[in-house]
Amino acid sequence: MREPGDPFGGMQVASAARPKTVVIDTLPAPAKLYARALSGIIKRGRETHLPPLRLVRPAVAIDPGPVWRYARVCGFIPEHGVPLTYPHLLAFPLHLLMLTDPAFPWPALGLVHLANHVRLRRPLTYKDMLRVEVEFGALLRHDKGQAFVLHTRMYRRGEAVWDGDSVYLKRGVAAGGSALDPLELGPLELQRTARWQLPSQLGRDYANVSGDYNPIHLSALSAKAFGFPRAIAHGMRALARAAAALQPPKPLAEATLCAEFKLPMHLPGEVSLWSASPSLIERDIEVRDLAGQKPHLRGRMQWRLQ
Repeated sequence: MREPGDPFGGMQVASAARPKTVVIDTLPAPAKLYARALSGIIKRGRETHLPPLRLVRPAVAIDPGPVWRYARVCGFIPEHGVPLTYPHLLAFPLHLLMLTDPAFPWPALGLVHLANHVRLRRPLTYKDMLRVEVEFGALLRHDKGQAFVLHTRMYRRGEAVWDGDSVYLKRGVAAGGSALDPLELGPLELQRTARWQLPSQLGRDYANVSGDYNPIHLSALSAKAFGFPRAIAHGMRALARAAAALQPPKPLAEATLCAEFKLPMHLPGEVSLWSASPSLIERDIEVRDLAGQKPHLRGRMQWRLQ
């Protein structure tokens, strides 16, 4: 499989200081994590500085039960094996802990998920035991504020097997760092390949399998409290649904999946999947509105099958 370029322009470590490693043996309950996020909703006068912190879960199992429930919500089939995007869920509690750390400069609930890049380095199987590590990456300039990277790395018996890089945006603050380069698709014209209905309970369904109970996804009432007219679909669920639709019915040996999140997808609603095939093992992707005119997600997927 062709080695992909760095989608975020050389993501150097966020701080020259050696990160402090903290081992998390027992995760807080989701309710406590979101209470921690709410308690930090007002942070004033903080310097734009990402704390040199690395959080580690030393032994996290890929449990078939949660994987199958996730697969059903996202559209993966048993022949796919462990979904390419599933490891993101294993790291998500550590992401919340990082974003609600007292040294983090902004409220977690005000952040926008801009982009995501995942890379499967080795095949994953049920019952694998993984070491999960999360730390901050680079600050990136964005025309609407300060963007930054959150790195995830996963290891099996010391071997790197899966990477994830999430880019978040804090709106309305002065920005520093290198520019965030946009994802460029190939020259082929994308064709509509699917139409999806997004039911009103989709945000709650995904929250129940992912642990992402951000209020903007759960109901119209809770979304309005954060400025949205209706609940919006999780971006990572949309990315997983696109990957599931495009992956051949076989497990992956290696893969990369890059995506930018564009306009929000309101619930309930309908969207369309558009794709092009530069080769037999890669797809350019867009999730658009039903008319095919407004983009919700833009991405690229490459793979090698087992």
